[in-house]
Order: sequence, then structure tokens, then C-alpha cells
Amino acid sequence: MNTTETPRTSRWQLSTRDLAVAGVFGALSIVLAATPLGMIPVPNMSAAATTLHIPAIIAGIVSGPIVGAIVGLILAFTSWYYYSPIFLNFMGGNLLFALIDAFLPRILIGVLAYYAYRLLRRWPNVASGVAGLVGTLTNSIGVLGLLLLLGTAEATTMVPVILTNVPFEIILAVVITVPVVAALRAAWRGQIAGAQD
Repeated sequence: MNTTETPRTSRWQLSTRDLAVAGVFGALSIVLAATPLGMIPVPNMSAAATTLHIPAIIAGIVSGPIVGAIVGLILAFTSWYYYSPIFLNFMGGNLLFALIDAFLPRILIGVLAYYAYRLLRRWPNVASGVAGLVGTLTNSIGVLGLLLLLGTAEATTMVPVILTNVPFEIILAVVITVPVVAALRAAWRGQIAGAQD
């Protein structure tokens, strides 16, 4: 990727580097969904914590809300491809609600992570950690919360999964996001979208 590229004048414009970031992190989302790397075994009732949302978090931070949304959309399509029967089952066969649950939280992961980073951009490592937290909560609480609000899932089933999975997913997101964003920030001489004034 070109590290000497002229910065954008607006976070709503996409540069060549932004498109490359969307492609690389979108592809990473697909790889994670298609391999065991996307579901890390953990000692709780679900037996796995997801890392699928992490590329959208990082893409949002380094290239802005649109790129974050694009990577989240790729994640949503990938999740739908692999898990649509599960979404449909939890939504009682309601296709519209299943699509909302599969797509809306995933599209928002990178968007909300970007804004979380921007709020704390003067402290880059803290900002990355908080963005990892926000992106993870958007994914986990968004998907499982919508199952409760729109679907047939019972709170007695979903709440224990939320309480046991979310801490593992937050830890994974923070441990991965902080060094990756730091490395990209250093490589691009601080020219990442979340750090721009």
C-alpha cells in the first residue's frame, strides 16, 4: 500500500489506500469465517468466542466509517452464507428479522469503532482498546440483543451466552486491535482516519 499518498480532505472520500484496506480486511473476514480462526475455543457454554468482527474494527479505525461499514457488510454477507439457518431458526423463520439481525450490527461495528477511536485519539493505544471494546459490544450485544428483541430467543438462553462470551471477545479484540493499529499508524506516519482532526 502506498504510504506517501496524500491524505483525504474528508472522511467520506475513499482513497486508493482505503479501497485496499477494505479489500484486505474484507478478505480477512471471509478467511476467519471459513476457518477455525474465526471461532476461538473458550471454556463456557457456547464453547467459542468469535474474532470475526475484528477486521471491521481495525478497518474502521484506520480508514474511516465507510470502509468500516464495507468490511462489516462483507462480514454480514459471509455470516449469512454460513449461518443463515441459525438466524432464521432464532427468528422463527421471519426472513426480514433474520436479515436485520445478520446485517445491521455487523455494518455498524467499524462505524462505531471509528467514532470511539476519534473521541480518544490523543491517547492512541487507549483509543484502540476502547474502539475494540465498542466494536465487540456492537457485534455481540447487537446480534444477541436483536435475537431477544425481534426473535424467539429466550433471555434465559441469551443472557448467559452474552455474559460468558463477551468478556473473552473483548479481550481478544483489544489484544489484537491495539498492536495492529499501532503498527499501521507507525507505518503510515500517523495518517489513519481515526487520528485526523
